[in-house]
Amino acid sequence: MNKTPSSFGKYQVEKVLGQGAMGVVYQGFDPVIERTVAIKVLHEHHLAGEHGEELSLRFKREAQAAARCLHRNIVAVFDYGHADNQDYIVMEYIEGEELSQFLRSEEKLSTDEAVFITLSVLRALTAAHQFNIVHRDIKPANIILLNDGEVKVADFGVALLDKSDLTLAGNMVGTPNYMSPEGLRGETVTEQADLYSTGMVLLEMLTGARLSPQQLYTMPIADFIDSIFEQHSHISLPLQKVIRQALAPLLTDRYLSAKAFIEGLESLASLEAQADATISAKAGIQEKSQQLLELPPQTLADLKQELATHLGPMASFVIKKASTHTRSAREFMLQLSEHISNPEQREIFITQASKTLAIDDTVPYATSSANASVATVINQPALILSTARRELITTALIFYIGPVAKHQIKRYIKRVSSDSELCELLAELILDPSDKHSFKEKVLD
Repeated sequence: MNKTPSSFGKYQVEKVLGQGAMGVVYQGFDPVIERTVAIKVLHEHHLAGEHGEELSLRFKREAQAAARCLHRNIVAVFDYGHADNQDYIVMEYIEGEELSQFLRSEEKLSTDEAVFITLSVLRALTAAHQFNIVHRDIKPANIILLNDGEVKVADFGVALLDKSDLTLAGNMVGTPNYMSPEGLRGETVTEQADLYSTGMVLLEMLTGARLSPQQLYTMPIADFIDSIFEQHSHISLPLQKVIRQALAPLLTDRYLSAKAFIEGLESLASLEAQADATISAKAGIQEKSQQLLELPPQTLADLKQELATHLGPMASFVIKKASTHTRSAREFMLQLSEHISNPEQREIFITQASKTLAIDDTVPYATSSANASVATVINQPALILSTARRELITTALIFYIGPVAKHQIKRYIKRVSSDSELCELLAELILDPSDKHSFKEKVLD
C-alpha cells in the first residue's frame, strides 16, 4: 500500500504501528464505542496473487478462531472485515514492549522473571488449546511485556509470517528457531508444538541462546541443551529438568499439555512462590498508574541537546525511554540525570534542565509527597530494611498489584531516605482509593 487509508469500515485509521512483508498494523479508533484499537491488514498484492483466495479464507477463519480465545494473557480479537479489496482484523490495542526487543538489550531477566513470563504464555496457551487452537508461532516477538506489568501473547491464530519466517520447509508455519522437530519436518503439529516453542523461549530468556539456522538440522536438541547448561551452571537442576522435558524431541517424552508444563514450573523448589515472580522490562512493566508527561517538541529537542553533552548519541534513547513512564517534569529530569555517572556533570545537567523545563529551583530534588510517582535523592544511599520488614511490605503490596510488586520495591528503595517515604510512594501504585488506604494501614505505623 502506497498511502495510509483513512478508515476500514467504521474504524478510523490514525497511524501506522508496524509493517512487514505480509501486512500492516495500524492504530485505529472505533467511533461507536470510542475505543482505540489495532487494525491488521493484508497487503493488497497478496490477495491479488495466486494464493489470494486461500490467504483471505485463512485470515478470516483464523480471526474467528482467535476471537474465541478471551483471556487476560491473549491479545483480544474484536472484529473482522473486508473493505476496498482488503481483509482486516481489529484487535485489542496494547502498549508495551516485545520480549524480542528486551532480549536484544543489555538488560537481563532473573530466573523468577523468566518463569513468570513463561507461566503467562502457558496460561494463554491453556485457554487457546481448550478450543483446539494451536498458535504455531510462539516466539519472543509475539510475547508482549505490557506497561502495566502484565504479559500477553499476540497473533493468536492470526499470525501471518514475514518472508524471513517462511524459510526451509515450503509449507511449514512458524519460525524455525523456535519450531518443534515435527514442525520442522513439515508434519501436522499439535498443542505440544506450542509447548516446545515456549520451552525454547524460556531457554533463551535464561541464557540468551537459541539454535542457529545451521544447527536446526545438524545438531540434536539434547546436545544443544547440554552445551548450554554447561555454560550456565546457575540454572538449577530441577529447572533444567523442566526445560529438557519441554524440549523433548519425541512427543511421548514432552509435556502433554500447557497445564502440565505449568505444574512442572510451579513445583520447582527453587522458586520462593508464585507471587514472588516478577517481570522486568526496559521500557515497559512500570507502575499501574500510567500516563504520562507530555512536553512540546522544542523542549524535548533542547533536553536532548543538553543531555547529549554528557551521553552522546545515547541521549535520544534515554529521553525516549524516560518519556514513556514519567508523569512530571521533575521526575523526568531526575530520571535523565541518573544516566550521568559523574556527580559534577549531573548537577550541571540538572541546573540546565531545570531552566528548560521551567522547574522551580527552590523545590528540593527529593520529593516525598504522596502524589510523587518517583522520589530521587541525588547521591543518597539506598534505604536499608530488615528482612522481616521488607517481607511484610512485599507481601502487602503483592496483594494489590500482583507479582510486579517485588520489582517496584527494588526500584523505589534506591530513591528514598525513609521507610515511611517508601510506603507512601508504593501506595501510589495502587489505583483503588480504599485499597490504597488498606495498604497504608498494613505497612505504616
